[in-house]
Amino acid sequence: MSGEFAGNLRERVDIETRLGDRDSLAGASGKYRYDGQAWVAVSPLMPGDVSRADALSALPRWQVTMRKREGVGLSTRLAWRGKYLAVRAVLSDPVTPAQMRLTCEEVR
Repeated sequence: MSGEFAGNLRERVDIETRLGDRDSLAGASGKYRYDGQAWVAVSPLMPGDVSRADALSALPRWQVTMRKREGVGLSTRLAWRGKYLAVRAVLSDPVTPAQMRLTCEEVR
């Protein structure tokens, strides 16, 4: 890890993974399992990607940069400053294999 990358990771998040449990009616239980903590960098994103003509969303979106970690995907959410951030996209750039960028949307 370069010192520059490690110095940018100033926020602490809890990582949670959605369980595949079902309730008595075979619906998703909506429960999550704690998968640890990580140091991350969090920055705001524009609502909706204008360059791709995505629909504008009222929910705040965030870009989260963290060290590469197995098991982080679309069934993951992050707990940060009392908010839950649902992972909507994961990008692992081959140029920087030690880190990954997550596009997250705030869950209300």
